[in-house]
Amino acid sequence: MSDCRLYLVAPPGLASGEAELAAFLPALQKALSGGDVAAFLLRDEGAGEQQLHEILDSIRPLTQMRDVALLVENRADVAGKAGCDGIQLPPNPLAIRSVKQALGEDAIVGADCGSSRHLAMVAGEAGADYVIFDAGESETITWWAELMEVPCIAWGGITLEAAPALVEAGADFLMVGQAIWTAPKGPKAAVAAFHRLLREIESELA
Repeated sequence: MSDCRLYLVAPPGLASGEAELAAFLPALQKALSGGDVAAFLLRDEGAGEQQLHEILDSIRPLTQMRDVALLVENRADVAGKAGCDGIQLPPNPLAIRSVKQALGEDAIVGADCGSSRHLAMVAGEAGADYVIFDAGESETITWWAELMEVPCIAWGGITLEAAPALVEAGADFLMVGQAIWTAPKGPKAAVAAFHRLLREIESELA
């Protein structure tokens, strides 16, 4: 079993402007200093190209400093120009192939498949570098992990309490948002707690 890693997603409202970027950047910096983080995803939330560029330009130095992959949701028009490491899309095979061609084979392309095994298989065959399943779909996560080589991400309301079952199910990454940004002890402590837990689980399953 490969080591499960943490994948952070931006808090609601960051791209739309409802949440202040200036207030978020210190929180992100603290989170990334708390432990191993594989990637960070910015939701597009219907934001304009310039707005997304400004946010990504501010976030990119922090992710690069920690060797954290920076991805944006849906916006191929932004991903390449903003120097993102990749993009997350719906599981549309035509879109996945098109983005792969446009951004290059080194670009990370993920597909959010919800609860659909079929869509995940289609996305994987189209070249997706990872698929996402709803965190409540533990049986689907296990099915995928046992049969497929493409990494699997669990997403949706993940907490420290929910994490062990998802790792045991076979998730390669846990995509976590609010459990980090609204943690009582702050984002650094929250990431550190996930990091310790994942390593403990890894040791137990070894």
